[in-house]
Amino acid sequence: MTHSYNRLSSETSPYLLQHASNPVNWYPWGDEAFKKAKAENKLMLFSIGYSSCHWCHVMEKEAFSNPDVAEFMNENYVCVKVDREERPDVDQIYMNAVQIITRSGGWPLNCFALPDGRPVFGGTYFPQQQWMDILKSLNHTWVHEPQKVKDVADELTQGVSSTEIILNKSSAGELSSGLLKGYVNSWSKSFDSRYGANKGAPKFPMPGSLQFLLDYSWVYSNDDVKKHVLFTLDKMLKGGIYDHLGGGFFRYSVDERWEVPHFEKMLYDNAQLLSLYTNAYKHSGNENYRSAVYQTIDFLRRELRSPEGGFYSAIDADSEGEEGKYYTFTKNDIDNILGDNSELFSIYYGITASGNHQGKNVLREEATMKETGCVLAIDEKEVAQKLKDARSRLFNMRATRVRPITDDKQLLAWNAMAISALAEAYTVFGDKRFLTDAYSCIGFIEDKLIRDDGSLNRVYCKGESSISGFLDDYAFLAQAYIDLYKASFEEQWLIKAQNTVEHSISKFFHDDSGMFYYTAEGHDNIIVRKMELTDGVIPSSSGVMADNLMVLGVYFNNEGYTDKARQLLWNIEDHLRKGGPFVYKWAHIYLKQLTGVAKVVGSETETKEVLNNLSKKVLHPFYVPAKSNSNSNIPSLNSSVADNHFSICIGRQCQKPINDKREVVEQINNAKPADLL
Repeated sequence: MTHSYNRLSSETSPYLLQHASNPVNWYPWGDEAFKKAKAENKLMLFSIGYSSCHWCHVMEKEAFSNPDVAEFMNENYVCVKVDREERPDVDQIYMNAVQIITRSGGWPLNCFALPDGRPVFGGTYFPQQQWMDILKSLNHTWVHEPQKVKDVADELTQGVSSTEIILNKSSAGELSSGLLKGYVNSWSKSFDSRYGANKGAPKFPMPGSLQFLLDYSWVYSNDDVKKHVLFTLDKMLKGGIYDHLGGGFFRYSVDERWEVPHFEKMLYDNAQLLSLYTNAYKHSGNENYRSAVYQTIDFLRRELRSPEGGFYSAIDADSEGEEGKYYTFTKNDIDNILGDNSELFSIYYGITASGNHQGKNVLREEATMKETGCVLAIDEKEVAQKLKDARSRLFNMRATRVRPITDDKQLLAWNAMAISALAEAYTVFGDKRFLTDAYSCIGFIEDKLIRDDGSLNRVYCKGESSISGFLDDYAFLAQAYIDLYKASFEEQWLIKAQNTVEHSISKFFHDDSGMFYYTAEGHDNIIVRKMELTDGVIPSSSGVMADNLMVLGVYFNNEGYTDKARQLLWNIEDHLRKGGPFVYKWAHIYLKQLTGVAKVVGSETETKEVLNNLSKKVLHPFYVPAKSNSNSNIPSLNSSVADNHFSICIGRQCQKPINDKREVVEQINNAKPADLL
């Protein structure tokens, strides 16, 4: 029988509930914890993680479930548990602090702070004995030399306050093709020519960075960069980071070969990879990419879709206390389940008696169908059919195992990413189910996460909508609305995108710098308001907002939006000069500014299918499709275009309307300014 020892039992977050029966007297983030710390003059511990974090589970078992450790923590500290996915603002601040202290970061994130929240010391995972040593040493210093701790807090807080922040506008510059080429040339030195992506391990999929490189390769006709992107996508699809039985991608590969993943599955990864493989299909026509899109959408529907129409956040890496147990197979498993098909399957997927992960096998493509057929003297069609049958049998067997826990939080920003991905997939592949799924998800968001005044909540979980939205929630929602318009040509989505951006400007915009804060004013107990400037696996919310402003500036003929987007870019330009993959979203915006917009407006009688047929062939990175409507209040749509004709504007030059769809595509795809090449 499970007993509740602490205040987390009344929370909805699966991560917090995992700690609800710890003997540690955990508090959720909020006023109660801060009041207690100040009243009793105790240091605070902010322990930050998420439900599918393997090392969070390990530390919970080793330290936080230990009665002796818990007793010392309860007596000497006010202990606060934080779900980083619910409160990314808290995570950002204390991650900055730990990175200053240790030069590295990760989760679980454990940061000690003064009663007012200013950080004093921290790190990530600590084994039990080391954890106890830290608890005792820090408490001794606080009791006997408090000023020493306060001095450290002053210094650390100053450091945190000066990172990820821009307070003044940079002067407008001139766009330089040389800057962007230099950025990519510098970055390309770290490309991994053997396994794709960047050199080293672990390897994280970075969908946004690969999308930028794909668009860059098209604009500059750079075959080497294009080959690198497609090679990376091929390696991921063949590797263990892709779930060959159930579809979808795991979070990252622990090795450089994409062979053995960290087995958690995240909504944000799969949503972004859907977009990437959809766009890669446009550039390559590779049918494997189409299959990956369909299989990943099937995975989302089957395993992450909620009854309300949204998508859950993640699936844990562990089941029955073992990482990857649900997804891996011994050679005996394969033999027993597949019988006569075992040899063929083992050749194709590299199954061995010793395995490649703790004596078991992570499925990864080790041979081609042709090679497999040659070994067994059968043709490729027979190989394909036998593999299909084998995967089905293994999938059904796997479904009988104890399933990893699903984090049933539904996060606005991540669901918005899924909407964008589904809308893009509909545009390219024409499968109406994809648009239906996107509509279902936006309906969930509008029903559960948008307040009557238009402001947003971030989290919906177990029937409760909570936590005021952050900039990424607004930015990705606006992007989703734009992508819904591009897929359906229903004007309501553009109006909603504009309203979302206007709310963002009122809540997050900093006039003096022309930047956006990540948090709105009034978020509780935050020691500093930060900005999100650099890109990780998820692109920075500031970059996404700049992109939205550029696109809406075109649709609404709004120079104010365009100017804001350019100012954001000028403010971040120095980061591009320094290079590296962690400003890829800004590089993408820079690329779009260099190429200029390619806008196509179809006549009122044109169907969305015809317009989407153009979109799926256009490769221009700043393509803005529209459907005219003489009654529209949206300036760029309120134009007269003759039936079956298309108005084309590239940069600041507009062409005479034409009715040849092939010529429309050719004109746009050939619209590469000479100075870019």
